[in-house]
Amino acid sequence: MSRRRYQHPLARLMTTVAIMFLVSTLLIVLAEGAAGIALKRMKSGRPTYMEAYSEDAIRKLYNTEDPELYRQTIAESWRMGETVYSPFVEYRMLPYAGKHFTITEGGWRYNGRSEQDLSRPGPKVFVFGGSTTLGSGVPDDETIPAYLERILQDSGRADVQVFNFGSVAYFSTQERIAFERLLTAGIKPDVAVFIDGLNDFYYCTVPDQSSWNDRLEATTRARARQPLGVELAARSQVAALARRLSGSDKTPMIGWGTLCNSDSDIDRVIARLDTNRRIIDGAAERLGFKALFVQQPVPTYAYDNAKRPYPIQQEMFDFHVNSGKGYPRMAARMAEGKLHTRNLMWLAELEPEGNAYIDNVHYSPAFNRAIAASIAKRIADDKLLP
Repeated sequence: MSRRRYQHPLARLMTTVAIMFLVSTLLIVLAEGAAGIALKRMKSGRPTYMEAYSEDAIRKLYNTEDPELYRQTIAESWRMGETVYSPFVEYRMLPYAGKHFTITEGGWRYNGRSEQDLSRPGPKVFVFGGSTTLGSGVPDDETIPAYLERILQDSGRADVQVFNFGSVAYFSTQERIAFERLLTAGIKPDVAVFIDGLNDFYYCTVPDQSSWNDRLEATTRARARQPLGVELAARSQVAALARRLSGSDKTPMIGWGTLCNSDSDIDRVIARLDTNRRIIDGAAERLGFKALFVQQPVPTYAYDNAKRPYPIQQEMFDFHVNSGKGYPRMAARMAEGKLHTRNLMWLAELEPEGNAYIDNVHYSPAFNRAIAASIAKRIADDKLLP
């Protein structure tokens, strides 16, 4: 007969508490890990904005007889939202080698024809902008910079390289800072092209904030200034998942915008864009490169959206309705001589042959080609390349 070992009641209680603490800790760790995975899948594994398009829709939107090419491109488009912290500009896109969407280790999008090298001798053109410049929804070789390189090379400048530094949700301030970082690192182009207008008005917040602002603010908030419960809730993946599933977290997965509520809001955005252009133009004059500024077309100004193969509802423009207010006001300021217009291309009225937009704001391959052709002509006419 075995003799049962006596354990003091307090010791039994402490043992039970220790076991419960360990089990609870393990469950919390597992729950946080599972919630983190779920959030990541919600952000990166969700359907892309055009994935449900039918074959007929893709044919009409892209004016193509090869819808499969664009379906594959669309399937990779969510990679634009894969961003990580980067000094001063706050974020950059992650390198990615896809079949039709490629971001290089150097931070530019591949042009689809030949390998590019910043250290290679010969003239170089850098192109900056947001997702319209990056080429949302189109393959590597059908972006504005890709067409620009092809047109310039086919016109007799086989030695020129055009680098696509477009980045998702960037506007003029981030582009200027990104360009300055290249300059201070000793990387200078012969021509720098800035394609702007759409995102500057989308982000109607001055002083400037990027689409990573809320994320960085939450990450860097001083713990000592927050109650422990608030701090833990802010950092908890489980709490974040609960907010996302309940709908209380309205933060967009990729970016955000703000509404321009008054003419003074619009004027501040115009002043920001104009000031950034003046700063860049001054740097070009001092550092020995050419700057070219493109006021890009937008579907909310000088464009008949009834031309689209499929109707689009006004609410689909989201905060892009701001540009519909801002562009007319900007055109009036230009006519009055109140804006910087040196080396400025006003392409707001430009339209391609065929469909212009593949979604609410992003350009079709034909529109990318038309914009690139206009830029190439300006570069050639003004003899901007050495």
